[in-house]
Amino acid sequence: MAEVRLKWFHTFLFLFQAILTIADTSTDIMTCLTYRANDDQQWFAVSLGVTLLTLIVLCIWSVIASTSRTWTKDDADDETGNPDVIFRSTTINVALACLCVGPPLHSVQLFIFCACRFKELWNSPDGLRIEKGRLYYLYVHTLNLKMVEGLLESAPQLMIQVYVMVMQREEAKIELIQMISAPVSFLALVWMSTSMEVLREFEKYNLTFLHNVIIFLGNAGMIAARTLAIVFFTLYFPWRLPYVIGLHCLVMVATGFLLWRSNRKQDISYYLKKLRGTAPFGAALQTLSTIFWHALFTAENIVMISVCFFLHDENKWINTSAFAAVLIGNIGGILIKWLSWCCCFSGQPQGDESIRRPTTIILRPTN
Repeated sequence: MAEVRLKWFHTFLFLFQAILTIADTSTDIMTCLTYRANDDQQWFAVSLGVTLLTLIVLCIWSVIASTSRTWTKDDADDETGNPDVIFRSTTINVALACLCVGPPLHSVQLFIFCACRFKELWNSPDGLRIEKGRLYYLYVHTLNLKMVEGLLESAPQLMIQVYVMVMQREEAKIELIQMISAPVSFLALVWMSTSMEVLREFEKYNLTFLHNVIIFLGNAGMIAARTLAIVFFTLYFPWRLPYVIGLHCLVMVATGFLLWRSNRKQDISYYLKKLRGTAPFGAALQTLSTIFWHALFTAENIVMISVCFFLHDENKWINTSAFAAVLIGNIGGILIKWLSWCCCFSGQPQGDESIRRPTTIILRPTN
């Protein structure tokens, strides 16, 4: 992928993404302080460690990404306007990253870019095409930072917060900030998953705002089901989860390699690139991989929550509610995704020349 399409709704999405990044980190830190105030030293240490590790990784990644983008040459030989004006200086770049304002600042930069061209975005039904260059890398680096934040912070913090609240439900010790932080982390995780899915799997389609909403709802149902399944399985079988995760990774890699049908050892490195998304699968193999992944995901969730439901009689009402939520969320999320594929993406991809090419933005410096 060497281009992206920006539409009118991206203006508000980038602004919301910046606010969400700040809110997610802030509520996680406040939740850590709540654990300490309640004398939950174990959860305080774990939650704080996850947050600090994420901030350190994001700072380093932000420095590298912003600096490399500053050195990027645009396709045109003449100098073009750079949306990263404040990142031209490496000193300012490093200072901002060390202050942990790099990730939300990237989203703000994209918001400002779209806001200044909102009329063009509104009047262009096919979107404004941003080709490979500084602006393109700003967009991709912003999503990559969001992915790192989601995997390192939002997902672990969501698991921790839901687990702690389930354990504390009988003691009535659940604080208000915990009930705020968990939905924020959930929203950030779903947002990350949807953004990366749109970038990597639907780049050939001219998506509308409704398409993005459908993908978001499908991911929300599946992530909610996964969260509850892992939390309740860990609650009753605290030392069995690593075995489930290890088996999941083994099955994913082994089955994916078998689907690719390669017998050459030197092809393993290329297959790993495919798993990371840096090398494309064929269309048929991509479909098989997607079907298998969703089937494995659903089977794991149902098995984990079923074990908790049938083997433990205590808290029957809670277990029944969790069992129903996992089934509805997982199956509902898959049905929504299937509906999106059948109804929303049945048209021609944007690579087809019969589709009118969208307008290309070329930025030029202003005197």
